[in-house]
Amino acid sequence: MYIANTGLITAIGAFTRMVHAVYRTGLSAYASANYFTHDHHLITLAQIPDAALPPLVAPLEDSDSLSLRDQRLLRFAQVAAAEALAGYEGDPVPLLLAGPQNYSGLQNQLGRDFFPALQQQTDLPIDYATSRLVSTGRTGVMDALRLADHYLYDLGLKAVLVGGVDTCQNSRWLALLDSDGRIKSGRPGAGDSFVPGDGAGFLLLTAEPAVNEEWCYRLTPPGFATETGHLYSSEPYLANGLDAAVKQALLAMPEELPITQMFSSMNGEHHWVKEIGVAASRSSQRLKNAAHQHPADCYGDLGAATGAALIALAYCDHQQKKRPHGSLITTSSDNEYRAATCLVSERISA
Repeated sequence: MYIANTGLITAIGAFTRMVHAVYRTGLSAYASANYFTHDHHLITLAQIPDAALPPLVAPLEDSDSLSLRDQRLLRFAQVAAAEALAGYEGDPVPLLLAGPQNYSGLQNQLGRDFFPALQQQTDLPIDYATSRLVSTGRTGVMDALRLADHYLYDLGLKAVLVGGVDTCQNSRWLALLDSDGRIKSGRPGAGDSFVPGDGAGFLLLTAEPAVNEEWCYRLTPPGFATETGHLYSSEPYLANGLDAAVKQALLAMPEELPITQMFSSMNGEHHWVKEIGVAASRSSQRLKNAAHQHPADCYGDLGAATGAALIALAYCDHQQKKRPHGSLITTSSDNEYRAATCLVSERISA
């Protein structure tokens, strides 16, 4: 699959190039928010300012069918999808959208009203009849990529829009994280924790590279695996899942091309360090020169938007360094799902 365009909004920028530029400076959007832990410490979040978002259309402002969270996600999606589809002139495209992950005791996924609401909110060329939702957390965009491959090469579509949206402004989810001691706050000793973030990332993918271009940017088929010892499991944590997913992804990566970077969903929690280390060491022959990038340090954990954001940032790097090479992108959900893909820069033959 070939990347034709991207769209991205996070707490550090309102479009892809801005997010990339701010990330490369190392600036962070972490800030205390108006949410408190159970013992009255301020929670740290990375939030998109309301001023960066378009208003809801009048019918949706008064709608009872959308929660405040979903209204916010709708506006995120509008901004990032509009950027990804800017200049697109073909037939309406299916949208394969990753939304927030469910947790035990917390039904968190996007509802059936989200696509009709997005259609009301925007006039983008999206074919909602063939669009689909997935809700596996940080691996959701990778699941959408697998479905996009089917749409492009089995069904013969020319273009597909893949995206992910998630938000930290969800009081029930924050309370769940707080009860598990996972959320960063002013509480003394809360070192093994992470900062939830806001974000939406979209990728316009095509079956063929763009005409009249010298370079193309291709995503390899993603690799998938499961981790039996995940965060909410009582099984031993052996960190084999991400290793298996990475090995699958690398099989589709041309051996003669160097892998210069590894973008991961690692968010600051100690749990994720082990699996990144295991995956990198077991594939050290391919990854020994790859610099590890973990942008959650700047814009927070983007949840379901993570995969698209990491791919968009890698894509920006590849466009700046026009040479044949690859980047590995890895994502790990809070439950058992693990996934990885490679982004490859190639010169288009004359």
